[in-house]
Amino acid sequence: MPQTSNLKIEIRPANNESLTDLDLCAKEFIDFIDDFKNKFLNKDFFVLSAHLNDILVGILVAEDKSQVDSLEKLVPIMYLHLLFVNPISRNKKIGEKILKEFLSIQKQKGIAYIYIKIPQNYKEGIKYLSKNNFQHVGKKANKIILKYNLWNDYGIRKCHNISDIFNNIFQ
Repeated sequence: MPQTSNLKIEIRPANNESLTDLDLCAKEFIDFIDDFKNKFLNKDFFVLSAHLNDILVGILVAEDKSQVDSLEKLVPIMYLHLLFVNPISRNKKIGEKILKEFLSIQKQKGIAYIYIKIPQNYKEGIKYLSKNNFQHVGKKANKIILKYNLWNDYGIRKCHNISDIFNNIFQ
C-alpha cells in the first residue's frame, strides 16, 4: 500500500481548470460524454477536480437530471457521467476522496439519488462503485445502472412517477 502521509490531496470544484486541462487528464473518457465541451463551458455540469501536490490527477463529472412536475413530485437526481483518476495516481485514495466530497455536496443540496450507467464489462468500476454503496438497479443495452440513495426517506411524504423519471433519465 503506497504511503499517503506526504501527499497533499485537494478536491475542489473545477472552476479554474480549463477544458484543455480536463482533456489532458481524461480525454479518452471525456470524449464519451455527449456534448461535453458545450455543456462544460455553459456550466451545465457539476465538476470536481482532484489535485495531488497541485497537479490535476482526477475529475468527477455529473449533471443535474432532476424532474419537476409539481412540488409534490420533485425528485432531485444527479447523473454521474465520469469518475476518473489518472492510472499513475491510483491507490492513493484519491477516487474515494473525490467521491465522498461529491456525495457530501449533493446531500447538502438535497439531491435524492445519484445514478450512473457503466459498461457491464467494466468490472473494476462496478466493483469499486458497489464497494462504495452504489446499488445495481437495472440494465440497459450493455450497461449496468447503479444508484446511490442519499435521501433514505428522511421526511419524504410522496414521490410519484419515479419509474417514469428513471426511464426519462436513460433515454
